[in-house]
Amino acid sequence: MLFKCLILVMLLLDFKLSAIITLSIHLVLLAFGKKIFPAFMDPIVGQYNEVAEPFKRKLFKELNEMKPESGKKLRILEIGGGTGANFKYYEVPAVLDVVEPNPNFESYYDKNASEYKNLDINPMKQGYGEDLVAAGFEDGCIDVVVMTLVLCSVNDQKKCYQEIHRVLRSGGKFLYLEHIIAEEGSMLRTIQQVLMKEGFWQFMFDGCCLDRDTFATINQFSGWSKVEQEKFYLPTPTKPFFKLVSQAIRPHVMGVASK
Repeated sequence: MLFKCLILVMLLLDFKLSAIITLSIHLVLLAFGKKIFPAFMDPIVGQYNEVAEPFKRKLFKELNEMKPESGKKLRILEIGGGTGANFKYYEVPAVLDVVEPNPNFESYYDKNASEYKNLDINPMKQGYGEDLVAAGFEDGCIDVVVMTLVLCSVNDQKKCYQEIHRVLRSGGKFLYLEHIIAEEGSMLRTIQQVLMKEGFWQFMFDGCCLDRDTFATINQFSGWSKVEQEKFYLPTPTKPFFKLVSQAIRPHVMGVASK
């Protein structure tokens, strides 16, 4: 509705060329958005990692200190691995599987995977966190599940938690780092809710939602034996475009849930 109103206002103000350009961009994104998004995200991921570096190092320290069974490597499953933004944080020898719903990330994924010889990185599997059976993962076959900036865009967080719990071995860990909705009553929370109106933000960022309280939903899932998590604000980046976009995703949560 907001987009239609914008086009109508442009036409009423006789901004015909602007209306045509805006509509054309909208149609291109509708037709080719899934293919364009990986190219758009590849540089953004690097900029995000620059500001999130200390938090990711702290989170992945938990994983890198885990001891696999004698003679074996850790088996890690990353859901929504995208371009392979987290490869550099896996310092322990491991077998890594990645499930990603958008197959257009594959060329970026393969390029990055070739640079990490300490990891046995399997080919990307197309799939969804809500249905890891379809991606070929059996009960209790994984030591660690990782999700970063993915729970904001899944269709059903509860189903994801159920599937993660199912594939984790006893004592396995779920590591996550996600942006979340701002505190009740804050101006940022209002801005996030406005950006979510009529699906604007979701359309621009491939299903991403700004209004999810992942901190609460993790705690509400009863399957964990232990949950340790903390909220923080993402530092402000220096790159102009990402500096603007990142303001809407500054509130974060990171944590470790154990089976």
